[in-house]
Amino acid sequence: MTDIETRIEQIAQVIGQFDDAQVPRNIRTSSKEAVEQWLLNKNKEMDLRLGMTASIMDEIFNDSNLPIHFGPMCLQVQTVLETLLNEVRGS
Repeated sequence: MTDIETRIEQIAQVIGQFDDAQVPRNIRTSSKEAVEQWLLNKNKEMDLRLGMTASIMDEIFNDSNLPIHFGPMCLQVQTVLETLLNEVRGS
């Protein structure tokens, strides 16, 4: 497993923390979709996987129903995804 794939697995685990009873169902569904349909989907190009996951995380962050203590985690995930995306595009 490459370094990028290892980091993607770690990001998926962090996003998995959104599967919490305190988080509204629509946000849990979106975060699960981000991981299953995009981030961990090896049938898609890496930059598309990272970009779409970052986009979904942006939508989640901007959702007014997101519990306030999940906001910083959402921003951290977005930052890491964008860093990885820049690495992938640069190589």
